Amino acid sequence: MNIILFERDEIDRPLGLDDGRAVHVLQVIGCKEGDSFDIGIVDGPRGKARVEAIGKRGLMLDFNFFSGIPHLSPVVMIIGLPRPPSARRILKDLTSQGVAQLHFVATDKGEKSYLNSRLWTGDEYQRLLREGAEQAFCTRMPEVVLHESLTACLDELAEGSDRLALDNYEATMPIGQYRVEREHCVLAVGSERGWSAAERQALRSRDFALVGLGERVLKTETACIAGLALVLAKLKVY
Repeated sequence: MNIILFERDEIDRPLGLDDGRAVHVLQVIGCKEGDSFDIGIVDGPRGKARVEAIGKRGLMLDFNFFSGIPHLSPVVMIIGLPRPPSARRILKDLTSQGVAQLHFVATDKGEKSYLNSRLWTGDEYQRLLREGAEQAFCTRMPEVVLHESLTACLDELAEGSDRLALDNYEATMPIGQYRVEREHCVLAVGSERGWSAAERQALRSRDFALVGLGERVLKTETACIAGLALVLAKLKVY
């Protein structure tokens, strides 16, 4: 992790020695009393924490915040619900890339039982978001929403964004030819079996342009990363 994140209510108490963050500070970074390391408040500012003491109760830290709150990228992702191992990688990687929202949808060709995975019913997905943010030296994490269908998700989308959907079969142009018209973009990526005919029609009816990444069939997580990177470059986020 390149930055260690804390909740606001954690900064007034010792960091327990059995906490993974304390283990990282002591064993990976190699901090001793008097040393400092990079920290941030979840959805808040970044700064430094100085190790004041290392005792039985844990690490006594002195926090100093000095930078503003980072911005998320103006991109919303819609993703056909993948297998949980793929979803875990997507959660971390797209958080690292700074996406603002992640909408996971059960698709016509996908496995709807993935909605009931332990990944979503516990706090695991939130841990993965944090890991992605810590990798990116950022304190911000995307909002994550689950939907029982693509249509249910589309009905909730806000207006005022460019709309693109990756599609291997009926794309009308490469995503590289996308011309930015608005300051925000929604990018939809289907599950590994792709969109159904009904879903393509639903996307078109909501002003989504079907775009492609080439002739090769990619894993969902690969398509998400590649597609998002190209959109961010077009929006001149980097």
